[in-house]
Amino acid sequence: MNILLIDDETNLLKLLRRPLTKYGHSITEALNGKQGWELFLEQPHKFDVIVTDIKMPVLDGVELLKCLREKEYDTPVIIITGYEDIQSSIDVLRLGAFDFLLKPFKAQELITILEKLEAVQENKKKQFTDLPCFHEHIEICIHSQTQLITTAGAFLQSRVKPFCQLHKINVRNIGLCLHEALVNAIIHGNLEISSAIKNENPEKFETLLKEREVDPAYADREVIIRCEITSDHLTFEIQDEGKGFDPGTLRFSDPLHIIPTGRGIFIITSFMDKVFWNAQGNMITMTKQLQTPELPCQPIQFSTEQKT
Repeated sequence: MNILLIDDETNLLKLLRRPLTKYGHSITEALNGKQGWELFLEQPHKFDVIVTDIKMPVLDGVELLKCLREKEYDTPVIIITGYEDIQSSIDVLRLGAFDFLLKPFKAQELITILEKLEAVQENKKKQFTDLPCFHEHIEICIHSQTQLITTAGAFLQSRVKPFCQLHKINVRNIGLCLHEALVNAIIHGNLEISSAIKNENPEKFETLLKEREVDPAYADREVIIRCEITSDHLTFEIQDEGKGFDPGTLRFSDPLHIIPTGRGIFIITSFMDKVFWNAQGNMITMTKQLQTPELPCQPIQFSTEQKT
């Protein structure tokens, strides 16, 4: 496992370094919570577990765990604590820490906890690897209200999160693509507000947005969101009832051309493996590839017909 080991006691780091390495674990060390947090943010998907002392200068273990959860990182955390901090240990368990160790302890005690964690994670993986041929199809219909962008995006992000974790994919990038696609569908598609207006006159943009969100002629238009989850890909299809655009006008080879008026499109095409639009330009299909399934599975074809 890749372990982020945080403790301000250099002797403890030295004590744990050799036995953990002997058992095949890779270790990155930090001398306080702040340093550990900064190392984690550099490569958040590198670490399988964080092992941290609860009482440290600058940023302690409790504050570190709060930072992780506030940013919605669910990397397992094992807390090292003394008897005088037992109440704090209970608090961190309530915050979602995987386990804790009471000082003084032997390296083997930590190794045992890591083995338990590996078993838990392996069981989670087996949910998918033991079922190599499956699919889940989700369909959502929302009206053109901007507050629903975050709601719908968060729901879909939560559904695909286990698959992203299994395949080491940054689920936040998936969420960002969903957010940008829904912004395009609701604001630029159904509400018919050009991104150029926002760039040229932000106040006019906000006024127009508020007006059209309560105007039935625009606000009652729907966005259909379809999500397909299989063992080898995640596919999202987002269709609005706007006038659309000509996808042929996009110049993907020129990011400087796309970014000023098509920031969302630039983000989507950067993070997704396959992106295309229908001929009318009011439906985008985005696919993120996972592993190739061992058994042949027939892909599901989306229907472009909207439900009434």
